[in-house]
Amino acid sequence: MSEIKSLAEQLKSKLEEQKGVQLIASAEKRPVQKKKREKPDDSNSANEAKKISALLSALREFNMDGQEKILIRLDKRTVAQLKQLKVATNIEMIRVIAFALQDFLKSHPWLNDYISQTLKQMAHELD
Repeated sequence: MSEIKSLAEQLKSKLEEQKGVQLIASAEKRPVQKKKREKPDDSNSANEAKKISALLSALREFNMDGQEKILIRLDKRTVAQLKQLKVATNIEMIRVIAFALQDFLKSHPWLNDYISQTLKQMAHELD
């Protein structure tokens, strides 16, 4: 039994040696390549800074003249992000939500038409 174990150990050691020799040989054949360090793109970061600045300015200048109040539900992650934005920029959560909704409706003008058409169809169905 001990002979079988020693034979198995010998085979393992030979296989490991062969693998090691193959790894060393293949490593010697490959040319050494220098790793390129990626530099942050200054123009990209400048564009990002301009976008952020423009968005924050638009949020601050957003006219909130409405008096209606509604209850909305938000997930914890969104509320946490809105709270962090409030601390970082002193922009209230409700201002961000109202601005985002207004921007959404402006970017999807077909939605107003869809709503009015749907309401007209419902009114005709009721008649």
